[in-house]
Amino acid sequence: MEVFDPKTQTWELVVCPVAERCRSRVSKSAVIEGRILYMFLDGGVAYKPREDSWEAIQGPSRLEIGWPQRSYCVVDNVLCCFRNPDGVKWYDSEGQDWMNMKGLRGLPRFDVYSVLGVADYGGKLAVLWASGLRANGYGYKEKTIWCAVIVLEKRNGGEEIWGVVECIDPVLTVPAAYDMVRALAATV
Repeated sequence: MEVFDPKTQTWELVVCPVAERCRSRVSKSAVIEGRILYMFLDGGVAYKPREDSWEAIQGPSRLEIGWPQRSYCVVDNVLCCFRNPDGVKWYDSEGQDWMNMKGLRGLPRFDVYSVLGVADYGGKLAVLWASGLRANGYGYKEKTIWCAVIVLEKRNGGEEIWGVVECIDPVLTVPAAYDMVRALAATV
């Protein structure tokens, strides 16, 4: 892995001392609480850049098992995901388990394949999904991508995360054949 140092404006190679764990293809990655997590099919590794230290994550762990391949993001150091049929979940790093997000009033129920992704949207959770529009009774001609913006509230000392739906709006209409691979957000 290479790390960019903004002070010196240089890239530096960082070697993983538990390199045998890094032979597998990275299936998921995220930055949580200053740690860069890389997950493989059989565990993972965590790198702490400030300390230049690595630790192995033994697998399969609850983190790995509950972490979906595509529909996840980190919002304010909270790993969030969407999993059917469970809905929106968050990872409790202290309890080491996936928890259901409470609240979410106004968020619709989703078909098994309708949720396309989640993303950090300026410190809020954006959930994106598609709904089809029928054309002449011959199936779907186009689909509308919808977005729900959700404010996350930590309650009971961080033991619970509640989602408050701020808004739900259509954002784009595309041909039915279009497929969204992943939801990402960038600040420009």
